[in-house]
Formats: sequence, structure tokens, C-alpha cells
Amino acid sequence: MKRLSLYLFLILFTLPTPSQANDIRDFQIEGMSVGDSLLDHFSEEEIESSIRNYHKDHTFKTADMYSSEFNIYDGVQAMFKQDDRKYIIHGLIGVTFYENNIEECYAKKDEIFLEMKKLFKNAVIDDRGSYSHPVDITGKSKVTAVYFEFKSKDYAQIKCFDWSKDREVTERDTDTLRVGLLTGELGYWLTNVAYN
Repeated sequence: MKRLSLYLFLILFTLPTPSQANDIRDFQIEGMSVGDSLLDHFSEEEIESSIRNYHKDHTFKTADMYSSEFNIYDGVQAMFKQDDRKYIIHGLIGVTFYENNIEECYAKKDEIFLEMKKLFKNAVIDDRGSYSHPVDITGKSKVTAVYFEFKSKDYAQIKCFDWSKDREVTERDTDTLRVGLLTGELGYWLTNVAYN
């Protein structure tokens, strides 16, 4: 009985609790975590056929993954290094489409923010408000974003994309909610290299 009590104590007090959440790798989006191999969830053929070129620089690749087994999101963007044949995940972004319903996206973003605020108590919150999306030269497409930044430079993000009606010609340009977990290395690349 003493041994069982010791095991229970160790399990309960050594696993991360919401107040100790400091590592994005402890969390999942549709059963996947940063640091996993995407091959644990999809075949190489599925991954390769899902790769999209959204960035000028190709240090990292993005695969837009869809599955009937996803329970929360319409799809997941998984990001990994270009030459990595193990497809180790550096970023996961759950995507939900809100066709012509940006207000519902904002309401869901606020709900998720309150949950993340409880989970990521040690993270620095960076509320970036609303700004023009850099790929829309008209300045009409807007992003509303909040980030949870960790000491490791990894971060979680919640964003609503309100695309201008002039741009809504592809699925990617449908208003969307994006909830992401990204490594600091990937975040640096996205901010400083990807679009150059």
C-alpha cells in the first residue's frame, strides 16, 4: 500500500499541471504534439501531397492535413524542416473555417484565450490587436492575434483572419480561426526569413 501511495504521489506531482505549463510539447492539437514525427499520424505520401508553398523561403515546409478523425478543427497545418525525412513537427496550427462569419471567429478566439490564460500562467501574453495582413496589398484583410510566449522562445498563438472579400478566391482566403503551437526557431523564421 505504501508503494502504491508513493507511485500516486509521484504521478500526481511530477506531471505538468496547468499552473506549471511551460512547454508547448506537453499539449496536443488533434492528437499531435510539437516534437512528434508527422509520420506517426500520416503516411509519407499523404504528407508530401499536402505540402503547400506559402512562403518565399523554403527552410520549413507546411503540410495542410485533413482527416475525418479530427474532432475539433477542420484541418491542421504541420510545419517541419525541408530536408527532414522524419518530418519532426516544429509547428502545429489547428484551423477552423468561418465563411462570412468573422464575429463567431472572434467569440471563439476569446473563449480559447481564457482557457489558454489558465493553462499558460507562466507565459508572457502579447496581445497584438488587429492589423493588416501583409500579403494583402489593399490593407483590407485583417488579422487579430494574441500570443503566449515562453522563456524557451516557443509560443502559442490564437488568430482570426478576416480576409477582404476581394481576396476570397481560395479556401485559404476564407475567414479562419488558427490556434497554434510553434517552436522559437520556427517563429523566428516566420518573422524574419519566410517572406523575404
